[in-house]
Amino acid sequence: MTPIVVIACPTHPGHTNPLLPHAAYLTKQGFEVHFIGGEAFAPGIEQTGASFHPTEDFPLPLELFDLPPTPERFMSELKQVFVDTTPARMDALKRLLESLRTAHPDRDVVILQELMYMGVWPYLQGAPLPAGYTTFPPVITISTVPMVISSIDTAPFGPGLPPDASPEGRARHAAMYAAGKPLMDDFLQYTNSTYATLGATEPVTRAIFDHWSLGTGRFLQPCSPSLEYPRSDLSPAVTFIGALPRKDLSSELPEGLIPEGNTRKIVFVTQGTISLDYTALLVPTIEALADREDLLVIGVLGVKGASLDIKLPANARVLDYLAYDAILPCTDVFVSNGGYGGFLHGVMHAVPMVLAGEGQDKAEVATRGEWAGIAVDLKTNRPSVEQIKQSVDGVLKDSQMKTRCLAIKKENQDLDCFKQVEKAIMQA
Repeated sequence: MTPIVVIACPTHPGHTNPLLPHAAYLTKQGFEVHFIGGEAFAPGIEQTGASFHPTEDFPLPLELFDLPPTPERFMSELKQVFVDTTPARMDALKRLLESLRTAHPDRDVVILQELMYMGVWPYLQGAPLPAGYTTFPPVITISTVPMVISSIDTAPFGPGLPPDASPEGRARHAAMYAAGKPLMDDFLQYTNSTYATLGATEPVTRAIFDHWSLGTGRFLQPCSPSLEYPRSDLSPAVTFIGALPRKDLSSELPEGLIPEGNTRKIVFVTQGTISLDYTALLVPTIEALADREDLLVIGVLGVKGASLDIKLPANARVLDYLAYDAILPCTDVFVSNGGYGGFLHGVMHAVPMVLAGEGQDKAEVATRGEWAGIAVDLKTNRPSVEQIKQSVDGVLKDSQMKTRCLAIKKENQDLDCFKQVEKAIMQA
């Protein structure tokens, strides 16, 4: 008999939406799937065939996003957005696990948690188990961000530096880890204090990012190895499962957005759904390409009902909201702020990218895109008009980048992420 699958996600689109296709696949394969998520995702979760179970929603500290992208800001975001939600996430998981044990006393349960769900850790650190359990169910961790695992071959996660396995590179990485240790130790102490208040008796002793990634013994990274830095010391707990396949959403493309018989190259630009200061990237992209009669620029604002209060040039169109899978099949260059979900959509459509991101994981995404040969990294979240103009023109002229995009798309397709997750569940 197949185990009952519990999928657990934080209440943010970038951490929840990538797990919905897995829920749909698993239910079609005959698994009983229960999905913990935010109330806003209830309709989408139920459409997958999974049972929805709510967990408390917490507003994002948007005031932090206006501050410079320093390590201190990053730690503050992690505390407020994730660590501080641990009690609520633990409680939601406890309620569900106890109800499953009552309803199915003899069924095995496997938990598939998104990397930042947080609710399993007090239990795995010694807190009293939910009623009816003598051991905690096996947990598989699946990421929705670039790999945060430390390595002698990579710099600490955050600033967006490429890998370097040379003796000089490793020495530089070691110095960077040492310099950041006081801040990370403070964060680890904060996290352990949170877990202790919830009954944990065994403090986390290793780097917290490594613990969150590898502490369950099973870690799934949703890309091919070519999109991650090689690490000579990579844990065998890591499995590369490939990115989600693209959906056919051609029917959602607004009629007339792309004129019939269009021969112009299409540049698609978006800043995602959180960074809504359109003067950072979207407006400069429109301005940079305004005189290009050979291009059609399509901008998406990322929020339904949003509008852009500028006079558009003749070659530009702006929509409030549009699914990436509707526009990317027509796109020649994808200009983005480096969100990982959007990046992987670009990968699966084999679209060369121009990435302009800082803060959260965005610098890391942009650096990986350039390192893999499928993107230009502008190394800022507020590029100049001239930077964008030169980068888009360079991408359009670089046939090798398109060839590389096609090869990496195939790598990810061949891994078959749905089968990989199913296999991990059955082996848990």
